[in-house]
Amino acid sequence: MRSSPHRLARASAILCCLLLASCAGVPKKAPNPELDRASALARSSNQFSMSSERYLVANLQAAEIAIQEGSKSPSARAQAISEAATVAAARWAVANNLTTGRRRVSSNGVTYELSLPMEPGAIPASALESLKPASKVPRTLLKTWQARPGEGVPIAAEWKRPADPLQAGFTSDRGYLAPVTAWLTFSGEKKAGAVRKARLEFLDPTVVQKVLKDRRKVPLAADISASVVDRTVDIREILIALEGLVHPGVTDARLVMLQPYDPARIPVVFVHGLMSHPRMWRDVVNELMADPQVSARYQFWVYFYPTGWPIAYSALRLREELAAVDKAFGKQKKIVLVGHSMGGLLSRMQAISPGEKLAKAMIPESRWEKFQKLPPDQLVKRTMKFQANPAVERIIFISTPHRGSGLADWSLTTWFTKFVRLPTTLTSSAIDLLPSLMKSPEQYTSISRLSPGNPLYPLLETIPMTAPHHSIIGDRGRGDTPDSSDGVVPYWSSHLAGAESEVIVPDDHGSFDDPAAIAEMKRILIKNLSVR
Repeated sequence: MRSSPHRLARASAILCCLLLASCAGVPKKAPNPELDRASALARSSNQFSMSSERYLVANLQAAEIAIQEGSKSPSARAQAISEAATVAAARWAVANNLTTGRRRVSSNGVTYELSLPMEPGAIPASALESLKPASKVPRTLLKTWQARPGEGVPIAAEWKRPADPLQAGFTSDRGYLAPVTAWLTFSGEKKAGAVRKARLEFLDPTVVQKVLKDRRKVPLAADISASVVDRTVDIREILIALEGLVHPGVTDARLVMLQPYDPARIPVVFVHGLMSHPRMWRDVVNELMADPQVSARYQFWVYFYPTGWPIAYSALRLREELAAVDKAFGKQKKIVLVGHSMGGLLSRMQAISPGEKLAKAMIPESRWEKFQKLPPDQLVKRTMKFQANPAVERIIFISTPHRGSGLADWSLTTWFTKFVRLPTTLTSSAIDLLPSLMKSPEQYTSISRLSPGNPLYPLLETIPMTAPHHSIIGDRGRGDTPDSSDGVVPYWSSHLAGAESEVIVPDDHGSFDDPAAIAEMKRILIKNLSVR
């Protein structure tokens, strides 16, 4: 049956009306000529050198317009333009190696007076090498992304190494992981020909929480995680860890500062364990730097050491690195050590004065007289005779085998030690002195030294620690303490009767980044501020 022409016409009319009605329901984007102008200015700057005045003026104009339009009617477009133009202005300041003061710049009849004030929490542009907006850093690597909204543009910055060679020795080749926020504001008369004032600040958001805007304090934007990821995402952690275990003579130990040194902030030194690497602390550092109570009063360092070294030698190198910090930056008065697994043993050995106990436990009686005649700077003597570091004021032990671990006695572990090659500086120093102890070089590796049969452990029980200490212990979520284990270290080995606190977390040997473990670290660090 065919439809009549009238019926088809009527159906077509109804369909057209429905389509028109649906189109009318979609609001059209209102044109914004000011944002169009800001976008055009930002694009035009690309034809100029990044260090030229024309580049800066074009981006200052774009940023000012976008910020003003965004305050009238917030939009993603206004935010994107202001972010890009602010970062461009910040790059100009970095390219021109600015420190502080005022700089007048002009282009096409427009003049700005740019100031870079240095107030508490400010960072000189001359300290930075390059800048990347935090929004461009991929959200990866970390369990939780730590960022907060607010004014300014969070940046993942590449920092310059300190000019002082002694201080530069404590900075990794990748520079610092410290976050930066660029904060750009404008003031002055807006009439034609008037000099506009622009104020650009590079702020440390772990120190500065709020900024002054329109005579009131508002939150400063921050992205803690972007800097951590941007500087470390391509590190091949497992390869470095394996090399440090199997070929510990390839590299040396290093104390590395994750932020520019600040004499007003207390150092927290993280010490990793066997077959590991400082990058293991990424989630811990990320969480602690994001806590304003903690980050405002503490700075974070890591100690890297080849984990195939004997425990006592690794502890010696940590003592030497802490002493080198004193020479480069001035004597430290207070330090908090956080040691995971074997790293806890190294930390413990910073807070004891063994006298001759350690040497007598390790050196055969037939060699004792020869040992006594050695000069104080001989390697083996420095390894065994030392004093507690008075600057160590607190230690946090995480999954630490204070009485050893049966893992070191497993046949597979014993077999693995055959591949460990100690550095010649260590073996040559000991082999002349203690030939009877060098019949089996693998006895000196860190793995074999973790055996419960190691005479070091009962010896440590007799030497008091000079610093208050805390224990964080995993039980794999079984709730069976004191019969528990983290899968590697049993509770009877990690428990310390003299600890100020002990927290059991529902995790395995890798409990250092468990949320409960991080919460306990925060609690301890905050308490540490109140007891001084």
